[in-house]
Amino acid sequence: MSTNAAISIEELTAQPLPIFEHSAHAFRKVGSQGGSTFEAYGDIILKDPGLALHTLSQLQATANQPFHTEISSMTQATMLLGIDRAKRLTTGHPQLERTLSGFAKAGYIRTACRAFHAAFQAWDWAHIKNDHAPDEILLATLLHDVAEMALWVAAPEQMHQFRKLMLKDGLPTDEAQYIAFGESLEHFSREIAAHWHLPGLVNDALRPENASQPRVRGVMLAVQLARSTERGWYWEKTERVLPQIADYLGASLDEIIPHIHKNAVRAAREAPFYNARHAAALLAMLPGGEELIIEDEFPEAEAEIEATKKPVTNEIAATSKPSTEKQVPTLGNGPAISEPTAQVCLLPQADLFTQTLHDLHKGMGKMKLSELMRKTVHGIHDGIGLNRVVFCILNQKREKLVSRYMLGSDNDPVFSRFEILLDKPHLFTRLMEKQVSLWINDDNRKKFWPLMPDDVKTLIKTNSFFAMSIHVRDKPVGLFYADRRSLDCKLDEQAYKQFRQICQFAAKGLANLAK
Repeated sequence: MSTNAAISIEELTAQPLPIFEHSAHAFRKVGSQGGSTFEAYGDIILKDPGLALHTLSQLQATANQPFHTEISSMTQATMLLGIDRAKRLTTGHPQLERTLSGFAKAGYIRTACRAFHAAFQAWDWAHIKNDHAPDEILLATLLHDVAEMALWVAAPEQMHQFRKLMLKDGLPTDEAQYIAFGESLEHFSREIAAHWHLPGLVNDALRPENASQPRVRGVMLAVQLARSTERGWYWEKTERVLPQIADYLGASLDEIIPHIHKNAVRAAREAPFYNARHAAALLAMLPGGEELIIEDEFPEAEAEIEATKKPVTNEIAATSKPSTEKQVPTLGNGPAISEPTAQVCLLPQADLFTQTLHDLHKGMGKMKLSELMRKTVHGIHDGIGLNRVVFCILNQKREKLVSRYMLGSDNDPVFSRFEILLDKPHLFTRLMEKQVSLWINDDNRKKFWPLMPDDVKTLIKTNSFFAMSIHVRDKPVGLFYADRRSLDCKLDEQAYKQFRQICQFAAKGLANLAK
């Protein structure tokens, strides 16, 4: 498969995820000991994402209907399979050490190791929060990055390119995904989760708009922590996520940091067979060592550099600017906002935009709410080329707007909890008075920026965006928000017109549903 070629869900799921040779050995050892072995099998499965997926697929094969939230642990799963089938789970299944090689093998192991670190952290936090099924949270976290593992198997060159764009070249994760794959990993994960009938919590945690749900938030925070600690415990993103975890667990940062460090060590000891650098190994690294980690994965060899030079897809515009920080002017009261300089700007896909309008028009009154809104959000994100898109609804008490559908959040647990309080008069309370759109730009910022709530300024970290309130039967129901994330990716008149157009179609669709 050539880099930048479209990847279908059929290609991604054509091959099962391999299991570790260690898992097969451990299964044989447990089987030879006799006695009650379901719990022992369950413990092995929860350390191996490929084996966990294989176990679930075996359950699907024997079930009359798909399993979802009914499976709360792998011990339960093996009991449902029965002892004879459980013993044979690893028999004949592709093993990692025999099926992958080179950077595909290294990348898969690294991703699986990171997934287990995240899963162990989330499992521990579930116990702290007295969750009714910590193993269910462990499994959902373990499988959260299933798309990355599937891509290392099906399209290793593109995954290698993605990692290089993100780590070596410093591109924002969301934009690097679109260069390498033409789609987001989040999209691939959702497609895989639906195709393989993964448990409900796995699906829920793959939608950023669910970040307000406590169990989902725990999964997202653990995934974010594991991703950031790949670059070190003193990296800026790691230091940003730690206070969010402390807030989630209701403890002080001084208490949480050593506890999380201990979890990283425990995770490494639980799964020493991962032939990768565990997060625990980086605890001794001093601040500023992130570049050494990147150089280790991408050594400065001419062959390596040439192997990863690939053309950029025609849907994406890229520059070669180094990643830097600059200050976005606040132009009024409110905190200064640190904004990364953009290196990739999503370009509009005219055909996709036109198709979205056609689908919305054709499906008027026929689409379900979820289909209507997801098609609209995808049309704005991909068709118009807007990096972050949110549709937030007015809550029952009509005191705030809460995100319901979202694209481009890059699994950011803060932005994923996008909400706008309406308890005091400000720009958005005025927008909600009638169906109206607004584009904050250089010409009107002096007028409108002082009306922006400070918490929203801090949340969005940019000072240019589109917004449109949505009314049904003359009553406010929600608001669309979209931006290009960075000041380097300018919003323009054409994009604004298209944004209004697609939002108006969505409003008509909502009105038809209300009938």
